[in-house]
Amino acid sequence: MKRILFSISLLWLTAGCGDTAKKEETATAEAKPASEAAHEEAPADVVELTDDQLRIGAVSTGKVEYRNLGQLLQVNGRLAVPAQSQVAITALQGGFVRSLPLLPGQPVRKGQVLARIENPDLVQFQQDYAENVSRLTYLDAEYARQKELSEQNVSALKVFQQTASERNQVRSRLGGLAQRLRLVGLSPQAALDGKFSSLYVITAPVSGVVTDVLATVGQYVQPADVMARITSSQGLYAELTVFEKDLPQIREGQQVSIRLNNEGGRERGGRITYINRTIETDRSVRVVARLNQPDARLSPNTFLKASLDLGASRVAALPEGAIVSAEGKDYIFIVTDERASEHHEHEKEESEHSAKEEHDHKEGEKEQHGKAFKQIPVRRGVTEGGYSQVTLPGTLDLGKVQVVVKGAFAVLSQLQAASGEEEGHAH
Repeated sequence: MKRILFSISLLWLTAGCGDTAKKEETATAEAKPASEAAHEEAPADVVELTDDQLRIGAVSTGKVEYRNLGQLLQVNGRLAVPAQSQVAITALQGGFVRSLPLLPGQPVRKGQVLARIENPDLVQFQQDYAENVSRLTYLDAEYARQKELSEQNVSALKVFQQTASERNQVRSRLGGLAQRLRLVGLSPQAALDGKFSSLYVITAPVSGVVTDVLATVGQYVQPADVMARITSSQGLYAELTVFEKDLPQIREGQQVSIRLNNEGGRERGGRITYINRTIETDRSVRVVARLNQPDARLSPNTFLKASLDLGASRVAALPEGAIVSAEGKDYIFIVTDERASEHHEHEKEESEHSAKEEHDHKEGEKEQHGKAFKQIPVRRGVTEGGYSQVTLPGTLDLGKVQVVVKGAFAVLSQLQAASGEEEGHAH
């Protein structure tokens, strides 16, 4: 009987110990995820700096200010030339191309020979001119003689009138032939001397650069055929694309800062001269801006970015040193009561302390770490006089929030260092 009672007592004691062990395991299992969850939920955009770190990084805080900063409108565009600076080279008189020493990209000066054209009909024009000059010499003498006879009633008036009419016709024909010869660069005087030529030259009407060569040597060209094209940089202007919604802010005479894509950020000044009121299908208008200092080395159709001065307005602003960039975005740091993730890990280690001890520990820890800062994304605007316009989240109370206005880069470095340590610990 005693053995039976002893066995029952032993079984009951074993079962009780097993239940206790299971409860402890369950509590441990529940506590672990809770602690891990607290660590995972810890804010990764908060960092705490000790007093020494604040002093070394020269970190100081202040409030967001409102300042009158100049507003800029950023637009895109290209360099363009007026129609009078884009020249098509054509044959003034049809003929065969005998010489065309041009290459695309070749600079040419005004008056330079571009091509030589041969037309056998030019010989006939020169011969006709020389013959009509001789004919006019005879008619001038005959006109004087008939006029004298007519005045003395020796000859009929009709003969005099016929002579005068023929004389005028020859004079008109001579004028046309002479102009035709001069148009192709041939000398009427050379024709009188018997020096006929079937070749004439085409010269450059403007200085510029050859952009196209469309004819070949030996080809027969008509006056309407384009043999080459020349583009001059004279009158070069910036053609800006301004969207419809921004049109009310644009006015003639407005200053423009222009940066060409191939000049590495160099700024050129300009001024708006014309605004095309026709709205394109993409809801934009074309705006013409003249460069303050024309440059013959610039190339038409070069893409550009332009900033239009819209005048000053009162905006939220911070010193340039308050804004830092990371991964292509702009940030500021504000003073916060949130705690960094490393403190959540510390809470896990101190979870056995009483509520009073934990409170005292936190007070001491706060003293030790100085201040906590939270990273806030912002959008940067115009910069002027060492201050930049910032667009802040609407949840911030600008009247109360304290912002790191100096030493923001030191705070960013500490935040990145802390993030790197946590990632390494996780691995």
